[in-house]
Amino acid sequence: MIKFFRRIRQQLLTENKPALPAGRFSKYLLYAIGEIILVVIGILIALQINNWNEDQKKKALERNMLENLVENLEQNCDRLKSRIQAISYYRESGSVIISAIENKLNDQDSLENYFHFALMNTSNIGLSETGYNVIKNNGFEIIRNQALKNEMMVFFEEIQPHLLSDLSWGTIDMADREKFIDENFIQIPNDKGITYKPFDLESLLSNHYFIALVRKTDAQRSWFSIIMQRHLKESQRMLEMIKIELNK
Repeated sequence: MIKFFRRIRQQLLTENKPALPAGRFSKYLLYAIGEIILVVIGILIALQINNWNEDQKKKALERNMLENLVENLEQNCDRLKSRIQAISYYRESGSVIISAIENKLNDQDSLENYFHFALMNTSNIGLSETGYNVIKNNGFEIIRNQALKNEMMVFFEEIQPHLLSDLSWGTIDMADREKFIDENFIQIPNDKGITYKPFDLESLLSNHYFIALVRKTDAQRSWFSIIMQRHLKESQRMLEMIKIELNK
């Protein structure tokens, strides 16, 4: 098509007639229309290339954000697994103390290594939302998969905050717990952290607040383990959805 208009233009330039016959005017008109069409085509091609470039930039940005989110979720999954394992270990210490209370055992040497873990709070856990917040601040329209976008919003705006709210149960009596520990134990640093040595073991094992505190802590840990395992599965499901999207 371009060659066609160039040929007409060349013919017009080589013709050197003083008059302007109808045939030659038609050629001029055809040439002018052709030039306009070529300009329009050039503009459309340039716009198409620009749109393609912009689309590629958005895809690259989306991919980068999703990869960051994958990293955050993998870190969160590792933290949840680690905390679930720790809770299981701490519950074993709690079971030793509960058994001593129920069976009226008062061998201090065999028990003092368990008091610290039996009373330790296990509800504090840091779960990263950095990747999600970056997407949120840049605008959710960057995520093209509507289903994935909806799942992300539900997970980070509802499911994860609900978990953290449930875990706050472990901190509501923290001040009273720490006060009781300070009043009834001497805290001795060792290679494992801290050992709680009771001032009066026999009195401690019959103290109603202490008995209730140990049992309550164990009940909290049982519940925390359940909801953390549940959240771990949700996190892994969210992680798998994002990885599938990245592999498309």
